[in-house]
Amino acid sequence: MGVMAVDKNDLNNLPRLLLPCVRCGQCRSVCPVFLAKGVESDSPRGRMTLVRALLEGKLKPSDLLNEKLQQCLLCRTCVMECPSGVHVDRVIIAAREKLAEKKGIPLKKKVITRWLLPNLNRLAAFMPAAALLEGIVAVRVSGGYYRPRLNLPLVGKRLLPSVGGKRPEFLTSSTGGSFSASSAGRRVVFFTGCMTNMAYPRVAGAVVEVLRRHGVEVVIPKELVCCGLPMLAAGDRESFLRVREENIKVFKKYPGLAIITACASCGSTLKEYYAGGIEGKVYDFTEFLLGEVDFQPPRGVVERKITYHDPCHLRKAQQIKEQPRRLLKSIPGVQYQEVKEPDRCCGFGGTFSLSFPDLSQEIGITKVQALMDTGADTVVTACPGCMLQLADGLYNRQSAAAVMHVAEVLAAAYRAEERQN
Repeated sequence: MGVMAVDKNDLNNLPRLLLPCVRCGQCRSVCPVFLAKGVESDSPRGRMTLVRALLEGKLKPSDLLNEKLQQCLLCRTCVMECPSGVHVDRVIIAAREKLAEKKGIPLKKKVITRWLLPNLNRLAAFMPAAALLEGIVAVRVSGGYYRPRLNLPLVGKRLLPSVGGKRPEFLTSSTGGSFSASSAGRRVVFFTGCMTNMAYPRVAGAVVEVLRRHGVEVVIPKELVCCGLPMLAAGDRESFLRVREENIKVFKKYPGLAIITACASCGSTLKEYYAGGIEGKVYDFTEFLLGEVDFQPPRGVVERKITYHDPCHLRKAQQIKEQPRRLLKSIPGVQYQEVKEPDRCCGFGGTFSLSFPDLSQEIGITKVQALMDTGADTVVTACPGCMLQLADGLYNRQSAAAVMHVAEVLAAAYRAEERQN
């Protein structure tokens, strides 16, 4: 997987990126947005036509055009399907940048990409107040989630992880940490990412726990910020380059160390859009565990019927498919059941779910129903964004299935092993 230069190249080369599209329409059969809406202009082919018309001066920048281009999940399902190899995601990102230059960035996305995510301390500052308000503005439901009583800014009535529980000290955004292993071994940097940091600190704790059991010392630098994908996806190249530069400066303090992610979106962004000497050093947690250390399967029994959802940015962007399944199947007691269309997009899409919440949930219904049809009591995935989307969808359909990260299931198995000894 090569590193893509995030300068003016894609913007200047939009005609070349569009050229391979022969308008065959094969992309229409797999695009989650088109399958939900059934409108040509909401298909990858339709969007390519709109971008071409914009470049040729047949269309002028408008709010409607911006909405059409923003209604792409960047899931890359069409890229995998396209016989001509059109990089639809790169076309969309470049076209959004072009529109942002003319029309500006939508206010909701600007708040996220220019104010909240570049400085996680701002987001962390809201956590104590959010914890106090949880019981007032939301109703506690199973799995450590809350359901807002009323539509809240940015999130509406989407299921939200509790922020009032005990949080690992190293995930307060103002403190980092180094977590030594019980035996001498490798040392790695763990890029937690925003979602894991703020919404699912339990996942980060599980990642650290499993890595330490394999003799890996884990370093979490407190200076790391958002990976930049929300900025990139919004067409806000300037903000993306700013956070990328900040993160690369931090990575350079740890030369030679592998960089571990447990978020598919963060991992694909670091692998594809970062240079600065980290090329070939970024690993998804599952990829690292099976490829870079001597993996020791847990002996503890976990009695669960499990199915697995492939995050788009893990399977389609990083080509990581078998590793999570191998890890799950290595756990004694696990009954693994493959879901129909395991790589079907869940509809989250990061800020897509905030901008188009109803469409996001509609897209997710098909995936959630397929997961329920497996009869699994636990849905496992490898991306915190997918976890939130699936938990919300399962709750809405009155399913009692738990949603977990691969790292959490492994950590539970190792703890069971300790209890059995």
